[in-house]
Amino acid sequence: MATKRSSTGPQYRILHDSGVGTEPAVSIITTVYDRVECLDACIRSVQSLRFDNYEHIIVADAPPAPITEQLRSLVARRPESKCRSILAVLESRANDWGITPAAAGLALARGKYVCFLSDDNGYKPEHFDKLVASLDHDPDLGFAYSGCLYNGSWILSTAPPSFGRIDLGQPLFRRDLFDRFFDSTLPFQQAAWDWIMIERLLHRRVRWKHIADLTFIFRLHKYPDLIPAPYSEA
Repeated sequence: MATKRSSTGPQYRILHDSGVGTEPAVSIITTVYDRVECLDACIRSVQSLRFDNYEHIIVADAPPAPITEQLRSLVARRPESKCRSILAVLESRANDWGITPAAAGLALARGKYVCFLSDDNGYKPEHFDKLVASLDHDPDLGFAYSGCLYNGSWILSTAPPSFGRIDLGQPLFRRDLFDRFFDSTLPFQQAAWDWIMIERLLHRRVRWKHIADLTFIFRLHKYPDLIPAPYSEA
């Protein structure tokens, strides 16, 4: 049965919580807009990570009832894992570039580090290895970000971060940045909210590190050779 959650932030219901795992180092927040097939590939890329101290928080933007049930079934049949998985659904449609679902995911996040992974994107298995190691090694770093295979035809791998040259899925942020600078939420209302957020952190002189390895994948379906096999074929 769905559990309704009320707070001062986005209103959502939890449809699935595996309830496993210790306190995670990383919270992966995935936002979903009705794309069950995309989410399936995205989840498989997360499950293929070498780094295994994470929780995967999936937040759907109030999909129609049939889509909601497909999402619930997909998340519930994931292979057993020591990493916690959560599926939450917004009470009402936001349709705001993923801001409200991402904010709900942030409210649920327990990790020391946080990242955002849209339903149509994915990771290579080594994605978090160097990012987590960099943040663990240097407590003054605010975020570290990888290189990106972009849309089947381009690469994003530049420093410093700049508009149009970094995607929201590349950085791994310290969770406390959102408490210190954004009142523990995502106070944005623009299509380019991801860059505005990063730009504000840069203006606050938050330190960053770039890892050039191309381990984040934008539009995972454009890289079919990098999509892990379905569970039944694994």
